[in-house]
Parts: sequence; structure tokens; C-alpha cells
Amino acid sequence: MAKGLEVDALKAVDEALSGLEDGAAQERVLRWAWAKYCTKPSPNADEDHSTKPSVRDRKATKKKTGTKSAKVKLKLSLVKDLNLKPKGKKSFEAFVAEKQPVTQEQQCTVSVYYLAHELALPAVTASHVLTCFKSIGWRLPASLPNRLHFTASVKGWLDTSNSENITVTAMGENLVVHDLPAKPKPQGINKK
Repeated sequence: MAKGLEVDALKAVDEALSGLEDGAAQERVLRWAWAKYCTKPSPNADEDHSTKPSVRDRKATKKKTGTKSAKVKLKLSLVKDLNLKPKGKKSFEAFVAEKQPVTQEQQCTVSVYYLAHELALPAVTASHVLTCFKSIGWRLPASLPNRLHFTASVKGWLDTSNSENITVTAMGENLVVHDLPAKPKPQGINKK
């Protein structure tokens, strides 16, 4: 029975990776999966991993020694002084009604675009995006920072390399300015 599950898992992974046309995206997914599920370092010809502990080893060491991880967990909170209905400018609600983002990736991109371009904030953080999501009543992702990073790495619409200043890329700008709201796909002409 386990062999059948293994084959099904392989098929699912193959289909998912085949759906990604970008080779770099395929590699990112494979590196993520390797780090999450393997106890050995990932094989990479460019790097020497012989002395680098795996993710599981680092977690086990952290639990044993009680040391904190180098990464600090990002604590999000509402930005209470963020005015999403500014005088003389389009409100966030009106901007969302105009752009009609559907996916969480689109919602993240629209939020960052609005904050950076419409409100001209000097820096946009995940807490700013959280405030936008809450104000409009959108469902929150399990981890907003992860969703922002996913939007950056998979869609290429955001740049999250600096978590204190999330920006919209040219691809993200094109999405917001030119592609939203999504146009209905033309249906074929019915020939009788």
C-alpha cells in the first residue's frame, strides 16, 4: 500500500514541477522540499555542504541547547495611524473595488502598490499589508510574511528582500496597472 502512495506522490510532484516553466522556480521548490523533508544537506555542485548541518539537525540542536534561532520571528500588528481613506486621494476600498484582486498574491501586490504609489509611504512592511487586509475584510493567510515571500519568489510581483521596505516590481506594477481587473476570457464563436 505504501508503494502506491509513493508513486502517487511522485506523480503529484512531477505534475507540479512540470507546471512551472521557469527552471529557477523549479529549483527553488526542490530546494524547499529537500530542506523540509530530508535529513541530509541538498546535493549542489556549487556548494560544499559537508560541514553544513541540515534543517532538521539545526532544529534538533536548537531544542537541545535552548538557543534562539538567528531569524527573529516577525511580529505583525495593525498600523493604527495608517489612513486608508486620505483626503484628496483614492481610498484603499475604492482602489480595491477598481482593481478587484482575487488571489491572495494579487491582494498582497495591490496592497503594497496602493501603499507605495497612492499613499507614497516611504517604506511598506508586512504590518502595513496586514492593516490593508483587515480594513477590507480579506481572509488572512496562515502566515502573511510567507505569502508575501511566495508572491515575490513565485509570481515575481514583489521584492521582499528587505522586510522593512517591501516594494512592487515592474511585473507587479504591470499586474496592477494593466492586468487588473482580470478581463473575462473571450468565448469561442458557436458554429452551427
